[in-house]
Amino acid sequence: MFGHVSLLTEDPERYLICPGAGRRKDLCRPDELFELGLDDEFRPGLPLELYIHAAMHRAKPEIASLIHVHSPNLVALAAMAEPPGELLMMHASFWPERIPLWDRPELIRDHEAAEQFVRTMGDSGLGLMRWHGAVIVGRTVREAVFRAILAEQHAGLLLASLAHGGPLSTVTAPRDALYAEVLPATTHDMHWRFESSYVLLDE
Repeated sequence: MFGHVSLLTEDPERYLICPGAGRRKDLCRPDELFELGLDDEFRPGLPLELYIHAAMHRAKPEIASLIHVHSPNLVALAAMAEPPGELLMMHASFWPERIPLWDRPELIRDHEAAEQFVRTMGDSGLGLMRWHGAVIVGRTVREAVFRAILAEQHAGLLLASLAHGGPLSTVTAPRDALYAEVLPATTHDMHWRFESSYVLLDE
């Protein structure tokens, strides 16, 4: 219900963003999207944290899509003093060895804070927001969605594995090379079609 998804348009100064709180993102339709400029300010009806999207698209135009989520396992990791960087499943090989963490207990409500958050993210595909949620980015909206789903799954695996109290056996292969091998664009497309089938059935 909470969170928001954006997609950079062909004009690198503008982006599309879905409605925020209270709306299902998987059922969002084209006429419900907002088209905004990178300098636009919040006004009632828009997602409150639109500044995160604008700052990311401005700083990294190669990032076409950003997703902000409050999914339970990622929120739980964001409450840990040191979120774990171990990789337990090769399909989550975008998982950073050291997870960027935004450590402020408030929403990002202006361009300045958003720019600071983007600097905190660096080149990572995933960043956590303390007691709040996560931000996931991708070169396409399909990649971002794929990563968001796998990030929540991987966070759950980490929490369950850490609960046992024993040592973890982490994937040791170089993560960038592994990602290129097992997560090409065709995999994003396959996962997109799979998830979309549930939306169609739901309607």
